[in-house]
Amino acid sequence: MKILVIGDPHGKLPKNLDNLVKKNKVELIICTGDWAFTPKKPWLEESWKNVKSSLVRKTAREVIKKITSFKIPVLTLKGNMFMSSGGKKFADKLIKNKINLIQKYNGKVKIKGQCFVFFDIIYEKHNLRKKNEITIKMMKKNKIREEKLNKLLKENLDAILITHNPPYGVLDKTYDRKYVGSKIISKAIKKHQPKMVLCGHIHEAKGKAKIGKTEVYNVGHSGDYVLLDIN
Repeated sequence: MKILVIGDPHGKLPKNLDNLVKKNKVELIICTGDWAFTPKKPWLEESWKNVKSSLVRKTAREVIKKITSFKIPVLTLKGNMFMSSGGKKFADKLIKNKINLIQKYNGKVKIKGQCFVFFDIIYEKHNLRKKNEITIKMMKKNKIREEKLNKLLKENLDAILITHNPPYGVLDKTYDRKYVGSKIISKAIKKHQPKMVLCGHIHEAKGKAKIGKTEVYNVGHSGDYVLLDIN
């Protein structure tokens, strides 16, 4: 199966996407989340000073419209951009009724016999800017999500894991040299050794690595992509 994996678009898709899909006979598109425009340093509050919400939503619409226009299956995560109640409502409405698009927060789907496991953005104590931001409610939710992830990977040993966060210690180093990936994801990969992991989120850590037998791709952002041929 020919797969085009698109890193976090942030409003920008690969150049000549139509030709890319056609030339490579792409049968499936995967997107690691964060569809909408962000400034170059989105983690800084001042970067957002002159960014209008209308631009953010417009670019998200354009990305979803384009990647679903090829009439082939599209698997996507939301990422961390639409986590507020208003943002979540917008994102849900945006992807509603897109018949060839599948988005899951946690879950799985099979395409041509290959199982894909979804695990969207997760925040843990070590990767929050302010350590007091994680609440007891969040910790309980994380535990439930961890259990579900492990169950999905245990039951689907040859799965491809699509996750917004990279695993902790692998393709997750920020510009200030901190490791901010997910320890929950890292432990699950080491335990179950899925076929492959596709992630994004930490843009500067784009690349390919291995955890045991598992291939890990941080696909990047803003037009970055990887072409895969999965048997």
